[in-house]
Formats: sequence, structure tokens, C-alpha cells
Amino acid sequence: MFNDKSFIKEHKDIIKSLVVKSVMEIGCQSGELLFDLLDGLEVQGVDLEPKLEKVLQGDIRDFKSKKKYDVVFSSGMLGHFPIEEIPEIVKKMANLSKNYILNYVPNANCVAYMNCKSSTTAEWKDELAFTVDDFLALHEVPGIEIVQSGVIANEWAKLFGQEPSEGYLVYVLAKKVK
Repeated sequence: MFNDKSFIKEHKDIIKSLVVKSVMEIGCQSGELLFDLLDGLEVQGVDLEPKLEKVLQGDIRDFKSKKKYDVVFSSGMLGHFPIEEIPEIVKKMANLSKNYILNYVPNANCVAYMNCKSSTTAEWKDELAFTVDDFLALHEVPGIEIVQSGVIANEWAKLFGQEPSEGYLVYVLAKKVK
């Protein structure tokens, strides 16, 4: 399992609170966040290198779909793009959505994560981390309005180290303006 169990529950609670019927995850990798939502929801995943049969191959920069989903979300994906591309990617996610866009990225104020990141040689050492305010600014694109934002995944932060830290992820939930 890639994601922390408590974060999976937090994510599922956010999605359930939106009262939606269809969900698409961009950059779904393991599918844990997407396929845990199967109880009654239509779900679709998209990834550059799908590892699961039910996941479409695609790059968000040029991915197109005739179908629109109630929620389009990503977890960690945006931290792997150049910062100047992120607003355009958020716009593309909005184009795939009927209602909501939800994004999670590593928190630059999570001391445990940042300390662990500075000493690792793992591939994720190069992913971008953001503060809530910086991540919010990247979502200021036409056609969406911010619903909520904040810090999440407090338990996951403890897996990186025991020093006092904010949660591992920052998030932005936005609504498509019709």
C-alpha cells in the first residue's frame, strides 16, 4: 500500500461529503484512492503508465474525454510538473469535470517529510512541495472557485519522522463555475 490508511479514509470522507456519482483520478498509479470509492460511484483512472486494467493511459496535458466526471482529482501528481505548468493542468482538470477539482500535494511545512526528503535518494526526492497559500495561488484560474483548502494527512506525516510537523499534504478543493 502506497497511501497511509488514515489518509485514504480522509480522502473518502471528502468525496462522500460532495454527494457525487462519478470520479476520475489523474495520475492514479496504485489506484488505492480511486478504487476504494467503488461503493456506488462510477470511477475512472488515468495514468502515464497504467498498472491496472481499469486505468486508461494518458497524459493530462493532452488527455481528452467526452465524458465529464463530478469530481476530477489528483494526489501528488502536480508536484511532478514544472510549477509554471500547474495552472494549465488545473484548467485541463476542470475541463474534465462537471463539478469539482480536488488536488493534493506534499506540504512544504511538514518538517518530518522535508527532513526525510532531504536525506533520501528515492525518486520522490525531486517532487515539489507547497504551502497552502502557494498551492491556492496555482488554482486561481478562470472557471473555478475555491471551496476549501488546508492541511491533511497528519498521521502520514508521522511515518516520515517523529518531529512535530504539520500534516504531510496540502489540498485544494475547487468547484467549477457554470
